[in-house]
Amino acid sequence: MQYDIDAEKYPHVAAGYRYALDVVGGRIPACEYVQQACQRQLDDISRSIGEERWLYYFDHDAAERVCKFTCFLPHIKGPLAGQNLTLEPWQSFILTTAFGWLRHDNNKRRFRRAYTEVPRGNGKTTLSDGPALYCGFGEKEGGAEVYSAARTRDQAKVAFSAAQAMLRRATALRTALGIDVEAHRIIQMRSNSYFEALSADADSLDGKNVHFALIDELHAHRDRSVYDAIETGAGKRNQSMVWAITTAGADKTGICYEHRAYTVNILKGTAQDDTYFGIIYTIDKDDDWTEEATWCKFRGNPPPDSEMISPPNSEK
Repeated sequence: MQYDIDAEKYPHVAAGYRYALDVVGGRIPACEYVQQACQRQLDDISRSIGEERWLYYFDHDAAERVCKFTCFLPHIKGPLAGQNLTLEPWQSFILTTAFGWLRHDNNKRRFRRAYTEVPRGNGKTTLSDGPALYCGFGEKEGGAEVYSAARTRDQAKVAFSAAQAMLRRATALRTALGIDVEAHRIIQMRSNSYFEALSADADSLDGKNVHFALIDELHAHRDRSVYDAIETGAGKRNQSMVWAITTAGADKTGICYEHRAYTVNILKGTAQDDTYFGIIYTIDKDDDWTEEATWCKFRGNPPPDSEMISPPNSEK
């Protein structure tokens, strides 16, 4: 398939596409679920080009915008604190795929729900607060309600507090977009939009008009009350997104495993849902987790040998 991308104008789209090609081509070690997610994207691009009546199209501008916005946000911890974020190819793949697909009939988002499973220490904050802040304040959605939702208020505040810290450092971005960072809310007066933390122990989960919800550490949710309330609220808008991101868990009876299983079925082709994005970073069943080649599957792309890190805890 010939698919041209202006890499100078759309560097993150190009990086995400190249990542998909490299994973499918075996040049980047990846588990079967990541391979399937990449193949799904490549197949969808082929379908959008070759099938005139397909409902969806891939928009380079929409895909690139969320990435560029994210890269205006700074690191808040470690030696890179204060420097702007940079996206690795696997992160560009996730963001450009999730946000780049639009509907032909109304030019609104294709993907309304997303499930991303990554090991600890792999940039979950970047893939959490970047899209949350973009949808709240960079997308020009009137009255956008954005929530960091979790089982407990303390967990919900983790992503929200990181977003606050990012914006307090990002003076130029905050000023340009008219964003005010308050103690319990981030607001944009000109669009009447806000971002706040929300949890199951809040006074009420009902009555929300959700544009974007970041559901952090889905594996820690003991029941489905938070997710279901958020999903119901998201149904009131025509391009809302429920963005679940989590590390792996052991509970096979909870809502996280339900979404994981659904994601696996979509990736394997045993379930069909064109509005659901999913990707799972893990190792394959027969992998030896003690080998360096296996560790690379936990990461989006293989690090240089000199920068190998200790392998995360395996769920296998």
